[in-house]
Order: sequence, then structure tokens, then C-alpha cells
Amino acid sequence: MSETSPKIDRLRALTVTATDIDRSFDFYTRTWGLTKVADRKGSIWLRAKGIDHHVLVLEPGQQAGLVSITWGTSSLQGLHDLYDQLFAASVKMEAPPRQLGSPGGGWGFSFEDPDGNVHKVVALREDYGTEEPSDTSPLKLSHVVLNSQNAAQLVRFFTDVLGFKISDQTMKMTFLRCNSDHHSIAVAQEDVNGLNHFAFEMKSWNELMFGVGRLKLAGHKIQWGIGRHGPGDNVFAYFLDPDGYATEYTAELQKITAPDHVPGKPEQWVRPPERMDQWAFSDLPTAAMKQAMHSHFVKQL
Repeated sequence: MSETSPKIDRLRALTVTATDIDRSFDFYTRTWGLTKVADRKGSIWLRAKGIDHHVLVLEPGQQAGLVSITWGTSSLQGLHDLYDQLFAASVKMEAPPRQLGSPGGGWGFSFEDPDGNVHKVVALREDYGTEEPSDTSPLKLSHVVLNSQNAAQLVRFFTDVLGFKISDQTMKMTFLRCNSDHHSIAVAQEDVNGLNHFAFEMKSWNELMFGVGRLKLAGHKIQWGIGRHGPGDNVFAYFLDPDGYATEYTAELQKITAPDHVPGKPEQWVRPPERMDQWAFSDLPTAAMKQAMHSHFVKQL
């Protein structure tokens, strides 16, 4: 049986601001491969080919930035239990679980992590019964990576308060899971807080390659990749969206099902600086990609 968080069992969606909503909508639908499922008050909800009602929400804003990360829990009771657990831990929260009027519906509440990032947890959200044929489009939101000036504290919050498990650690990054996926979130020790990048899962490396080809034909340069990461063992290709967000296609992410899994240590993942993937095939991240991974901070409410 796989190890899971006792309350949170999946990553569902990400919400970010877009400075030109029409431009971002065109990129994420016509080029990236998502589909619009709703729009309201200028915001747009986008789905992938998997079962989730939506995986990305674009909100209009004057500056690009992280708005929230949405997680799922399997039952309404689990949702209330998690709220009580966070309340007992003095976590800053918006309100008790309530029925949601936003697209996808369900019940949910919001809370803040120690860095001020906003997280939402939902239960009983509308889903699609089966996955659609993936062709060359993403199946789901695979993972989100956060930068933190106090990564150790943020990691402890995810493990001690939320019940996530550590899958691997490098010198700068800790990979955390809430189900059998190697990581749904990772925390990078940096000199800024906020969003590093977000990744969408493709059905296989073959679909990933077709997706990469589609972006290249549309004039979008690969900013990092194609390669295979060490922790997670996943194939990757990174691009920049119209607002400069670091966005990733990924495939073949490691599954961890052994209850006695031992997290990898930083010394196991040390490589020469010129070799940024297992294959030694990928070029280094471009200067633009490095900048993007340090530029999108928490939205100031």
C-alpha cells in the first residue's frame, strides 16, 4: 500500500495572475493543450485530459504572481478533520469548510503556509468520470515548486502539519509527496519566497516529445531540456509562458509505493555543474529560465 497524507491525497490545481488574460488563454489552450471549462469575472478555468474539473486558473492582474495552490481530500469528513488539525496548530485560515460557489463546486477552505502562500483544500468537487485520450495534451497538474528563504521551516510544515512524506533531498531542494507520485510539491532553498515553476504530466515521453514539437513550431524556445531529472526520474522540458512563468512538461515521474522508502540524501544527487540531467544531454537552463524561477512572488492581497 502506498504512503499518503492522512488528509490531503492529491494536487488539483494552481491559480496564477495573468497580465494579459487573452494572451495567456491563447497560450494555454491553443499551444499548451488545456481546455476552457469556465470563465467568471474575467478569470478562466482550464482543464487537462484527466479527471480533474480544472488544473489551472488564470486571474487578471497587473503583475504576474502566485495566487493559490489547490489540494484535494477524499471526503467531507477528511476536510473537516484537516481544518480542525490546522486550527489546533494555529495555522492562519480564512473560514471553516463551506460549500463553494466557484466552478467545480464542492466544499473547501483556505489556509496560509509559513511563507504566506495561500493553499485551498477541496472535497466533493465535480470531476470527469474518465480520462480522455491524451493525444499530445497534459493529463494533470503534476507538481508545483516553491522557493523559500526558510525552506526547512516550510518543509516541516508540510510534513509535521499536513502529513506529507519526503521522497528525496538535494543540496537545495526537498521533494514531498501526498500519494504515490514522487512529488506533488517541492521546496527550494532560495533568497526569495514564492513560485519557482509548475509542471504538467504527459502520458509518456512520446506525448511529451509531440508537445515539445508543437511549442517549437509555435515559436517557443525550449528553456531547459529535454532531459531526465535525478530525483523523481522524470523526463522534462521547460518553457516560458507569456508572463514568464516557468512551465514544464513532464513524464514518467517515479511512483513510490514501498512503505519503507528511504529518502535520497543530498550527497547522492551531486553532479558536475555542467551536467544538469541524468543523460548529460540537456543544455543548462537558459538565463531567462533561471530568472523566471526567481521572479514570481506571492500575490500581495
